[in-house]
Amino acid sequence: MAWSLLIRGGTVIDGSNTPGVIADVGVEGDCIAAVGQNLQGDAERLIDAAGLAVAPGFIDMHAHSDLVYHKCPSAESKVRQGVTTEVVGMCSFSPAPVVPGREKAVHDWAAGLGADLDICWETFRQYLDHLRRLGVALNVAHFVGHGALRLAAVGADKRAATDVEIECMAGLLDEALAAGAFGLSTGLVYPPSEYGSTEELIGLSRRMAGRGGIYCSHIRGEAHTLLEAIAEAIQIGEEAGVPVQISHVKASGRENWDKLDRVLAMIDEARSRGLDVTGDVYPYAAGSTKMDNLLPGWMHDGGIEKCLARLREPEMRRRVLAECFLKDGRWGGHGGTVGWDEIAIASCSRRDLEGMNLADLARQTGKSPPEAMMELVLAERAGVSMVTFTQSPDNVKKVLAHPHVMVGSDSITLTAGPGPFSGRPHPRTYGTFPRVLGTYCRDMKLFPLETAVHKMTGLSAAKLGFENRGLICRGFAADLTIFDPANVNDEATFSDPHRHPRGIPYVIINGNVVVDEGRMIAIPAGQVLTPKSN
Repeated sequence: MAWSLLIRGGTVIDGSNTPGVIADVGVEGDCIAAVGQNLQGDAERLIDAAGLAVAPGFIDMHAHSDLVYHKCPSAESKVRQGVTTEVVGMCSFSPAPVVPGREKAVHDWAAGLGADLDICWETFRQYLDHLRRLGVALNVAHFVGHGALRLAAVGADKRAATDVEIECMAGLLDEALAAGAFGLSTGLVYPPSEYGSTEELIGLSRRMAGRGGIYCSHIRGEAHTLLEAIAEAIQIGEEAGVPVQISHVKASGRENWDKLDRVLAMIDEARSRGLDVTGDVYPYAAGSTKMDNLLPGWMHDGGIEKCLARLREPEMRRRVLAECFLKDGRWGGHGGTVGWDEIAIASCSRRDLEGMNLADLARQTGKSPPEAMMELVLAERAGVSMVTFTQSPDNVKKVLAHPHVMVGSDSITLTAGPGPFSGRPHPRTYGTFPRVLGTYCRDMKLFPLETAVHKMTGLSAAKLGFENRGLICRGFAADLTIFDPANVNDEATFSDPHRHPRGIPYVIINGNVVVDEGRMIAIPAGQVLTPKSN
């Protein structure tokens, strides 16, 4: 037998949540051709994996790299973590569809997230074809965003959609599903998705019933409305007859931490009734998003320009303060209460401010913390991102350990060092998957190694309906990550985030070695995945 790649003598952890066994893995082209002991034959490339673990390539179940593939097609910060597939189009945003005349609204929306999209498509199919021509290093599984549908059919206004507009959104959803979208994502704390009613979302989700589409939701609040928001996501899935994926399961704000047990119980109860509801989580007690999301939803009515205009009006600022500035000096919103020293500037045009918390910014500017925040959002035209420390480390462990929760980084992809998206991003951008393997599995012993791998491979693949990825099996795609269980860990920190992990010497995507003895080889090895292609 002649192999294009033979991986010899590693501990194969196949993604099925069963203990690893020492075996060889033979690859022919882009497929796994054999798994067994002492495979015979010549190989174009031989990797000695003795002492290493051989796992399926990791699936990032919740990512936002569709914002930056055009500038970072190598997807280096993800590939070096062992990620071979990213699931994007999350939190209601996808770069498509775009209707003629509303290109600027989509461009400005993406710009608020730090992206500079050169929009050359209208339909979802045209956008996926653009990705194929671009050539990305890893595989991409795309959802269509409810916010994108609303921008196309309704615009950025805070109002109920008309029957005609809902039918327009439904038609755009149909086209996206036919083109290869895996489902519909919502971001119900982000405008304009947050303006959609439960009934609107049930109606749209019904269009996916029987077609394999998944309802994936960043729910309508992770703080004081957490339980109601979880109940809404479950209701939408049950009434529409579609599977549900709850994005980054968490309880935000100290006053809400005790709700987490009830959240997990609600997921279990819904599953006991037959609903396929699952979730994802990133292994950190801090989150990251746009700083203008600290403002109440009504401030965003009509889009970014109207939000900025309101920020210039003293009366509007007083209204924001009355609503969100708490008596104890903290800030309250859909993300729970947070102190100003718990909000750090991740990226903005002023590099000297990146990494600074808002309490320090207030002292530097001589303004109150909320005024300093609003001035910064206004000066940056809402293009500033932040890291917020609002979660319980113990809750992170509980969620990670839940048998129906998988792993998603909730991040874009970057190349280490100065670049268009440098700044001080959340370290999950570089460290999510090795952190699960090292800190939570090996060091904290939260779960066995085979369970950690399962949460990042087989579990996610099953949710997405993949038929040939997520496991190490004969005939499956040759997406493989080889790591050192004794050494693997994240190196990125909040103060020094642009650091690749250690202990992942090899990553193979569709049979191509793209990380070779720790060196990145930037080639377009990935595919745009669709439900029918798996």
